[in-house]
Amino acid sequence: MESKLTSLAKRLNKHQFNLLSQKSIEWLRNRISNIRNPSVYSAQINSETKRHKSKNELVKGGLYFFYYNPKYANELPYYDQFPLVLVLDIYPDGILGLNIHYLPIIMRAAFLDKLLPLAQMNRNHQPERIRVTYDILNATNKYKEFRPCVKKYLVSHMNSFFLEVLPTEWETSLFLPVQQFRKKTSSQVWKESIESIKGK
Repeated sequence: MESKLTSLAKRLNKHQFNLLSQKSIEWLRNRISNIRNPSVYSAQINSETKRHKSKNELVKGGLYFFYYNPKYANELPYYDQFPLVLVLDIYPDGILGLNIHYLPIIMRAAFLDKLLPLAQMNRNHQPERIRVTYDILNATNKYKEFRPCVKKYLVSHMNSFFLEVLPTEWETSLFLPVQQFRKKTSSQVWKESIESIKGK
């Protein structure tokens, strides 16, 4: 039996976007459009959605949007300027994470479905973060979707604050078409991702 997210993703893939709350989508898009603006950061730092530029304020297992310009952009075959990253580890110069945008929508949903059992729950039995590491992902074929997604991001090349996606917004963020691939189209990137997952 298909899980909720996977089933929803398949229906959304048929352009049934009315299944998601348009208000929630617009709420997230508005915050995405403002994370480069320091004045917005100052005004909303204590709101329900936090913005960070310092890696020290990130949480492993948290999900974040930010703008990024790779150090070796000219050499890369393609890259995403606006990643949606699940943080795996934090280093002195950056972070290691999974950019979910490298998966097509149905795969994003299926992958998160697999990861949710690893989530740390709060006292209300709601997920707070996903307790997963690179070693856990790499130790089994169960999480093979991680292969094209794992990236290291340097703090020195981050061009915005971090926008934390709260657990209640994880579902919405998966389906937002906000990836910003350069040098190749989304379809081309996803085709290569699928080949990587299949081991080609």
